[in-house]
Amino acid sequence: MRPIWGRPAIEINFDGEAWVLVADLHVGYEIELASQGVYIPDQSGKILENLISLGGKNLFIAGDLKHSIGLVFSHRIREFIERLSKSFDRVEVVQGNHDGGLPSLAGSNFIVHGSRGAALGDAWIFHGHAYPAEESSSYEFGIMGHVHPSISLRGVGRVPVWVIGDSICEKLPETIVIMPAFNTLIGYGDILNPGDYGPIFPGCLDPDSTDVLTLDGEYLGTLSFLTNR
Repeated sequence: MRPIWGRPAIEINFDGEAWVLVADLHVGYEIELASQGVYIPDQSGKILENLISLGGKNLFIAGDLKHSIGLVFSHRIREFIERLSKSFDRVEVVQGNHDGGLPSLAGSNFIVHGSRGAALGDAWIFHGHAYPAEESSSYEFGIMGHVHPSISLRGVGRVPVWVIGDSICEKLPETIVIMPAFNTLIGYGDILNPGDYGPIFPGCLDPDSTDVLTLDGEYLGTLSFLTNR
């Protein structure tokens, strides 16, 4: 298991199969922007191209495949899932807080897991808006999304980051990895001034041992160091 540096994705080889893991696609986000008077082209095709370019035969999504929270699906979402299923041997998704009704679209190679997550190799994958299943504590790594982690760098602006730290709460994997959002248009979560990011971050990570890295893998410091700088 290793991050694909420069991309918001992780490569996992398990049982002889190559997987790529991503989080927070938020397909259809531009529909919400249009309702606010901001018009941009449909991004679903670009998102699919970026996923395919990662090179994995199988795809795992750590929640929020779609952006609309409701149970009504746009044609765009249905078409995206059809194209996704044709582009990968197997697609698995754990439900995020935006993925209501997604199980109704499950198929032979499009598998939808509940919000408490599922295993992939030696990692437990969950979205992060809900506490993972109790069995996750037997796994070394817990990998989540939801936060859209970012930090503001002087002279650069706000950039997405990886957050990797030791868990300090019961019934969690030993190490928690928070992935950057795959959709580059979606808003960023400021990890130094966290809001309501669910039950895991920041409360269940030890700030003194939680490392923050840029998308390219450059080490920025611990969460406690960056917060108090």
